[in-house]
Amino acid sequence: MPAPSEIDLNRALSAHQAGRLTEAEEIYRKFIEATPDNADICHLLGALLHQKGNLKQAEQFLNQAVKLDPQFPEAYNSRGILRKEAGRLAQAEQDFRAALKEVPDFPQALTNLADTLRLSGDFEAARGYCAQAIKLAPDLAPAHNNLGAIERDLSNLEHACRAFQKALDLDANLVDARINSAATLNTLNRTDEALKQAQIVVQSAPDYAPAHNCLGLIYFDQGNMAAAQQSFQTATEINPTYGEAHNNLANSLTRLNKSENALSHFEVAMKIEPENADFRANQAAALQAQNDIRSALHACEKALLIRPDHADAHWNRGLARLISGDLVAGFEDYEWRWQLPEFSRRHLDHPIWPDGKNTAELAGKTLLIHSEQGYGDTLQFIRYARQISDLGPKQLLLETHESLRHLLASIPEIDQVFVRGEDLPDFDYHLPILSLPHFFQTTLDTIPGSTPYLTAPEQPDLKLADGPEAKIGLVWAGRPSHKNDRNRSLPFEAMADLLNMSETNFYSLQIGERATDIEGDPRIVDLSPQLVDFAATAAVINQLDLVISVDTAVAHLAGALAKTCCVLLPYAPDWRWLLDRKDSPWYPSLTLYRQSAPGDWKSVIDCIIEDRLSA
Repeated sequence: MPAPSEIDLNRALSAHQAGRLTEAEEIYRKFIEATPDNADICHLLGALLHQKGNLKQAEQFLNQAVKLDPQFPEAYNSRGILRKEAGRLAQAEQDFRAALKEVPDFPQALTNLADTLRLSGDFEAARGYCAQAIKLAPDLAPAHNNLGAIERDLSNLEHACRAFQKALDLDANLVDARINSAATLNTLNRTDEALKQAQIVVQSAPDYAPAHNCLGLIYFDQGNMAAAQQSFQTATEINPTYGEAHNNLANSLTRLNKSENALSHFEVAMKIEPENADFRANQAAALQAQNDIRSALHACEKALLIRPDHADAHWNRGLARLISGDLVAGFEDYEWRWQLPEFSRRHLDHPIWPDGKNTAELAGKTLLIHSEQGYGDTLQFIRYARQISDLGPKQLLLETHESLRHLLASIPEIDQVFVRGEDLPDFDYHLPILSLPHFFQTTLDTIPGSTPYLTAPEQPDLKLADGPEAKIGLVWAGRPSHKNDRNRSLPFEAMADLLNMSETNFYSLQIGERATDIEGDPRIVDLSPQLVDFAATAAVINQLDLVISVDTAVAHLAGALAKTCCVLLPYAPDWRWLLDRKDSPWYPSLTLYRQSAPGDWKSVIDCIIEDRLSA
């Protein structure tokens, strides 16, 4: 076989640059066979194998390149990139510094070192090296891309978007910059722009796994789990060693109630990256979706051994502890919600009430309690108003949702009720309402507030017709934007057998877009036009014999009013309903009906009918 020539090398380089990697690899290997001590060819073949995902062989050839030529800055840079992507940041930093020792003004090594330091959390140094790279090479698109990543990680999202766009203006084919741009636009809720960017990447680089992973994340955040699953599946097929894609695929499968399949992908992800705390925290959520609380707690503990400050692991451990009845430890972990992106603190210009047990801290002071999540959470935890009042505050203020104002204004312990956005009077302390059980160290045996702790205001215009028939109110769907709504809500048609019960008048307490589900059905009276707020709903509930509701605010309202209510729960319920019991320690008037398998609403409805007929 004749030795390869310079013409062959040029052909290989052209094929490599054009993306014809198999053709280029074949020629490089012929060169290696003919000249095994050629550091340049070792470097080129190592870089190519890295592109093809053959990381083990890639590193072997890059090691050989720097062994043959210890003063080979490009080879150090290439090996550093491989090690950085593998998460071996200390080794990657050593390589980039070795490259810069040989060539201090090596802009590519500077920008790669900057990205490594960013991943290590040293943002100030990372920004400095990026600035050096841009000063040396203003048209170096990866430098602008890495600067954008630094700004993104520092939550300077608009600055990040501008940096990513600058990178794309310089090189429209820089796939990583377009992926970063799409992800950042998605975080800014500029969903249409993000989706367009991600789709461009997938079309231009169909064999690039991170492109499909990026598109999947956007679909995931949109709630399009089927499309997300497909994108993540494609990413794992392109690169079976892509741990993040396996993790994301598992997350989407969990949302699609395919927990067994999800857990197998978490196992793959953790085998690839055993020290990744994110994967273990996410695995805990999948285990909890199977009601395997013990295993979920174990997964959280493993994540916290890796990263003691891992917010998702604390959050998931908190949910697992709460659903198992360990309220004190559970609510302690629940305080980690402020470290998660979906929660944001408010009233930071005022101090948090420091101690729920210390009467001296609150006596003679004004305390603001404020709603932070859904209507049901406020209805559940406003019960603490009486306990707070016993500590002797000068005033107790409440900031809440408009639709709760009228109802909660009737609580005698609350001096004034405000809607979020209104001007507030001066106050000494504040506390988010879901922090109350933690501050009072609540246990299952010390849940405060005997029911009823809410009173329905008089609403003469909401009088239901008298008659001997039983009056039952129905709610079959929660807020569509709730992340678990697909599991907690049910189709109206699933209640068909219930509506056939004799000697019963049914009333719809459903509001929102799902209220129209009953159009044309003569078996149920639509009250939605009259249910203008929770005070109106409370007035109707007071006249009913029974409420049947999915896990949404109406169930909490019925419980707070001490009205009999059947609560329809999905297989993996929210933490507050605990497991394996029909009663609720929060609401004695509620009876819980649980799915025996995910999606099985028929058995739940049949059980309610059976109980009604035998009552």
